[in-house]
Amino acid sequence: MQPLSIYYPHLFLFVYSLRTIQEDIQLTPQQQSWESLRNRLNLDPEADYHPERNYPFTPDDLEGVTGFYRRYTLGDTDSLLVCCATKDKENPQSYDYFYDFQKKLEAKGTIGKTWLILGYVNSATDLDKETTAKQAYQSFRKNLAEPQLRPGNHFLGSSVFEIWESSENWTNTPENENVIICICPHKKIVERIETFEYELMLLFYYRHKIIWNYQSSNHIKKMLILEGIFPQDNHIDEVIIKLPEISGIEQNFDYFNHELRANLQILAKYTMALETLKVQLQSLRQNLQNYQNRLAIIKNKAAEENGLTKLNFLEEFGEFTAADYLWQMEQDYRILVPQLQVREKYINSIRTFIELFQAEQDRQIASQNTKFQDTVIFLVTTIGTSTLIAATSAPFIIKEPSTNNILLTCITLLILYLAIGLISGYFVSQWWRSEDKGRK
Repeated sequence: MQPLSIYYPHLFLFVYSLRTIQEDIQLTPQQQSWESLRNRLNLDPEADYHPERNYPFTPDDLEGVTGFYRRYTLGDTDSLLVCCATKDKENPQSYDYFYDFQKKLEAKGTIGKTWLILGYVNSATDLDKETTAKQAYQSFRKNLAEPQLRPGNHFLGSSVFEIWESSENWTNTPENENVIICICPHKKIVERIETFEYELMLLFYYRHKIIWNYQSSNHIKKMLILEGIFPQDNHIDEVIIKLPEISGIEQNFDYFNHELRANLQILAKYTMALETLKVQLQSLRQNLQNYQNRLAIIKNKAAEENGLTKLNFLEEFGEFTAADYLWQMEQDYRILVPQLQVREKYINSIRTFIELFQAEQDRQIASQNTKFQDTVIFLVTTIGTSTLIAATSAPFIIKEPSTNNILLTCITLLILYLAIGLISGYFVSQWWRSEDKGRK
């Protein structure tokens, strides 16, 4: 079946990137991509520094085409909305415009991007609109393979299709790139959909941020698994079971030190991963709430217009896909929190063993120092006292000793002086010990 002629073709690009603070003048690949886009559109650099203002352009190499370029700042994200359309609204146009528009508007996004193909046909049948959507996508991608469209969606009486290749299409496509095709029944509907560009820009932003939050949490989990520290059954418990089997602190001191260092490194990674996962989890909850609120605003605004609005694929994303992401992230967080607490207790146990060993070492060293100190005091006092008594009493004891008694006299005096010195040394050392205890 031949597709109908397409009228007033449009291509919108909604692209989102995390805002980065540059410490040097070198641009990131994403920034280079946006600058290259601005140059292709012959726009002044001020277009990047005055957000929330449309900058119209007319491509030199695309005759009869006009468009606009607009930057937005959304929290931590730089957002770009750029569009190309034919000036002629009444006559049939070539499907090749979609490919030409895509080449002209191509830009990178670190969070994701959504293409919106828009136009109208002079037919009211759903089959004609679906055939037109397939031809538009094939021309857009320059690929003759028939795409798998997701039908059953409507917006202001237009048929809306999303390219749906698998249940994980959003997480498998490069840069989280998504394509939505909207085929309208007449020109006025195209013009009315153009007025929803701001609401759609916010809706797609929250959708991409939800996916980005989920992918970031998966990256954390994969990193922990590759490093062998993501909690597995009984992994930590088996380590802790070893502790009661360790007999003797001193003999296993090296083991404790090794375990402490290894587990402190694991704890640091656990803590960083847990905090990052917590941030992503909170962000996903907020983005999901914002997504649902923005979708409700769009539906309420569309309800004031003529034509059926039924955006099942957008509703299902919030109710099922995003909800599944949230559930999985909460499960990962619940697994990490108790395991982190167990790891901390294990580290505290190791520290206790090490502190006990160090305290015992300190006690033994102090005891040895005290004994050595007592011995020195005892010996110094004994020798000093004996020497002093001998020196002061010698002139009075023997002035002219006889040869027969000199040996006996010397031995007797030596024993006497030594005994006095020993008694003095004992009492002095005891007094010093009691004073030392008092000072402590």
